[in-house]
Amino acid sequence: MAAAEQLGYMPNPMARALMTKRTGLIGLWMSLSYSRYRCQVLDRMRSLTGASEWAIAVSDVDEEYHWNHSFSRALRVPVEGIIAFDASASVEAFGKDYDRLAPNTPFVSMGAYWYDAKSFVGVDLRAGADQAIQHVLSTGRKKIGYIAPVGSGLLDVGLRYESYSENTRAAGLGLMLLPVEGPSVLRGTNDVLAKCVAEGTLPEAILCLNDDLALVVSSALQRLGVRVGEDVALVGFDGIEETEFAPCPITTVQQPMDEMGRLAFDFLKSQMEDHTAPLKQIVIKPQLVIRDSTQS
Repeated sequence: MAAAEQLGYMPNPMARALMTKRTGLIGLWMSLSYSRYRCQVLDRMRSLTGASEWAIAVSDVDEEYHWNHSFSRALRVPVEGIIAFDASASVEAFGKDYDRLAPNTPFVSMGAYWYDAKSFVGVDLRAGADQAIQHVLSTGRKKIGYIAPVGSGLLDVGLRYESYSENTRAAGLGLMLLPVEGPSVLRGTNDVLAKCVAEGTLPEAILCLNDDLALVVSSALQRLGVRVGEDVALVGFDGIEETEFAPCPITTVQQPMDEMGRLAFDFLKSQMEDHTAPLKQIVIKPQLVIRDSTQS
């Protein structure tokens, strides 16, 4: 041992894994398309595993599945368990083919998309979206818009849009979709809002696909001379920390990041310790955090 230390010898982790059948790695499957929410979830998962003997290996499994409809690249990483976070395109496909692809690797899905035949920690996005639109309706605002990038594929589909359209129609109001077009969300958001201001069609309230977009909308409205919280109510989605410290603090649907990550990690550890352990499944709800952007 003294000679190894003097020489700077380090055991080969791949060789060690072959002998022990252990790698100390947990796979975190998530989209690596940038968003503050994903970054904050990743940071929380890093903190959880950092306090344990486990390390995480991150794979953009949705991108892989989108391109070649396989999981060969992700499964090349020798992990002892997998947590799939918001893997909208791939979690169902992987779950259905789990017994062939990775029958001995414990698997837990978490977030808005989960596979209900395995352990999961689901987040009820629809419940959070319903809270948000009902809150806006309760303020008496009638012209309510919904804004999302066209490239997200969620402008007129998905749980947030469904909640917006169903609740708005139930209140006897019309829909106002605000499509953000082009490769730049910053420029596209400014363009669609500037057009609304010029034409006198700006909504009294705007529901945003996520908090990143809500921050962009807030900045764009301020540049256009529109007062957030007074002229226009604004609602985000995800509960990232930055919304609280915006010039006008933004009302948001706060996703339970800490609870979600902790439960998913606990569920996975129990299955890695005992592969015959029963499945654990839970759906948790986000919380509407009301701030100045919808108070007036």
